Amino acid sequence: MFENKLDKRSLILGTTLNLISEQGFHGTPISIIAQRAGVGAGTIYRYFQNKEELINELFKEIKRDIIRAMLNNYSDEGDFKARFMHLWKNMVHYFMKHPKEFNFIEQHRYAPYMSNLTREESFMILSPVMMFFIEAKRAKAMKDLPLYTIIALLYGPIVSLLKQHIDNNQNLSDDRIDQAAEACWDAVKHN
Repeated sequence: MFENKLDKRSLILGTTLNLISEQGFHGTPISIIAQRAGVGAGTIYRYFQNKEELINELFKEIKRDIIRAMLNNYSDEGDFKARFMHLWKNMVHYFMKHPKEFNFIEQHRYAPYMSNLTREESFMILSPVMMFFIEAKRAKAMKDLPLYTIIALLYGPIVSLLKQHIDNNQNLSDDRIDQAAEACWDAVKHN
């Protein structure tokens, strides 16, 4: 019984992601989500109070997937550059394999229906990466910049590269990913 509930919740979240990718937020009412997922609208309302809550939960679920991908085969041993490169490249590879999730995060990150609580929880979900930044700053391996500045310097290039890759304007080869990761490290490393 418990697995069935998780399966339905996952089905609803996955269906929502697919529909929003195809039709946008406003073109995706709960009734269409229910129809495509093969569940009643009432089933959706058992898991989520409304569409806004559903979108917020989908956002957090994707953030959890991102951090799992970033931490895949990660070790907090070794030098800071190697650890940084591992985390950064894992994020890029996750988004390359999951363009719908990338577009969803980028499109809905600052939307008015995204709650402050969701933004705070998202930051907490990413806390292992934040802890790496704090540790690297303390060890003087990384510049002593505010966390939000570090994130902007490191995440902005990921967004630009992935948009070009997803739009088929540029191919993100392993060499290009390595070059970009090196350039990002150079931007934040302590001199």
